Amino acid sequence: MKRNSRRTSWISTLISVIDGGSDRIDHHPCPRCEKNRLEVRYLGYPESRLATVHLWCNACLHGIQISRARAPEGMTLYPIKDPASADGIPDFVRHQP
Repeated sequence: MKRNSRRTSWISTLISVIDGGSDRIDHHPCPRCEKNRLEVRYLGYPESRLATVHLWCNACLHGIQISRARAPEGMTLYPIKDPASADGIPDFVRHQP
């Protein structure tokens, strides 16, 4: 798969996750390996809900990271000032948006 189409696939998956409106994303397949092992985490500021979103697959450890995104209502927002908020985010291969 070409780089641009990989990027597009990850962005499309992220949009689909956001449209679902919750942290439960086990019904979304990974655009790379097609396993249902995706996780999403928003690290940001609770007052504005401005965040960096991390979406990755626990099976193949590929994903996407987008800065300055707004965390939708219904999604858990982890405070960026708390170092423990990043616990559990693996060192995954980031496909650039």
